[in-house]
Amino acid sequence: MALPFPDLWLSRRMGLADGAIPSRAEFEAWLADRLAELVDHARANSPFYARHLDGFDGASLRSLDDFSKLPVITPDLLGVAPERLLCVSQDEIARVVTLTSSGTTGIPKRVFHTGEDLASTMEFFSRGMANMLGAGETALVFLPGERPGGVGRLLDEALSRFGARAETYGPLEDADAALDRCLELGAACVVGSPAHLNLLALAFARRGLPDSPIRSALLCWDTVPDAVVRNVAGISGCRPFRHWGMIETGLGGGVECAPGSGMHLREADVYVEIADPDSGRLLPDGEFGEMVVTTPLRRGMPLIRYRTGDVGRILVGECVCGSPLKRLDPLVRRAGDGVDLGAGFLRLEVLNELLYGLPGVGDFAARFAAGSARNRLSLTVCGEVEREAVSAALRTLPGVAASMDSGTLELEIKLRDGRRPAIPGLDKRRLDTGSER
Repeated sequence: MALPFPDLWLSRRMGLADGAIPSRAEFEAWLADRLAELVDHARANSPFYARHLDGFDGASLRSLDDFSKLPVITPDLLGVAPERLLCVSQDEIARVVTLTSSGTTGIPKRVFHTGEDLASTMEFFSRGMANMLGAGETALVFLPGERPGGVGRLLDEALSRFGARAETYGPLEDADAALDRCLELGAACVVGSPAHLNLLALAFARRGLPDSPIRSALLCWDTVPDAVVRNVAGISGCRPFRHWGMIETGLGGGVECAPGSGMHLREADVYVEIADPDSGRLLPDGEFGEMVVTTPLRRGMPLIRYRTGDVGRILVGECVCGSPLKRLDPLVRRAGDGVDLGAGFLRLEVLNELLYGLPGVGDFAARFAAGSARNRLSLTVCGEVEREAVSAALRTLPGVAASMDSGTLELEIKLRDGRRPAIPGLDKRRLDTGSER
């Protein structure tokens, strides 16, 4: 009997013979050793880490609890002086990625990847994607892929390892054109952001197609609302899988081995701790907190206890597949992604579930502007839906209803074509905040 995807990948990363499955205790002992080695490597090769980790060394780190006592690093380091984190010559760097956060004017972050980093990502992609399509089949990818080391090219090489292929379409701009290409290719799998795949699902529903070549969909790049998962599952015969990852950590971070199972973390490459954002205290499985990540096997630009600004939790217990790898709750969100409306609070994840759950909604963009007398929530909604339906749905949220009734909030709703995304490109959905009017 073949091993499930998480165990196949973990066995390979730990250097075990195929078929050898470590227990959770065995894996954590191996991981603690790798983290101790990483600390010694970083202190020996990076002047920054030598100072930052002064007083710590591998010999003092006998367990994961010991490792959790190390100080954290913050994202600003990747903007101000990312070279300080390098532990190899820049000649060994295969790709440099520049990250500019949408809606901000901060210094762009830069992340350095070695060829070995890219190879480990391809291996993870290859193992995971083999759950979603087979030899001779094609995945249509709605992500960037024109550059060497880009996610589209990495996916194509990963799929070629088991006889499949990826065609990089690029970010979806017109859902009808994207659907046409799916049908022309007979694509067995689609890969893209939740917003773009939701638009694709709406295009399928709009045409009333009884059959579809698509058997699976990988929702990635951004927070994945449950409502979008349900909509994508409405494509005839399609099984949606959710993914979490960061460019900082080499893209692949966690993916479902079966729909609804939670996302198995790529713990040998991306070790995730959940911490209280104020005290830094580690939280037990099942509790939400800030995700702090470390890259145990990365030697080029290792991240050691990097504060991501993402809020998530580790699911309690084992997956039905029996893998020792922990699972991340799919409902990851950005810390602080919410606004005070005046007589209540609104979080983006609540807005996501509400609006993507409305029949006919393909995508939306939201902006909040605080005013001296009254606040304004402006929505651009793309799809076949009535303005009154959107307004009525928003009023089911207590914070919105109370704020509107008290006169502290006015609502503006604009409707747009349901073929195109509300936000161009691959900017992540967020609650934009404006200055006082």
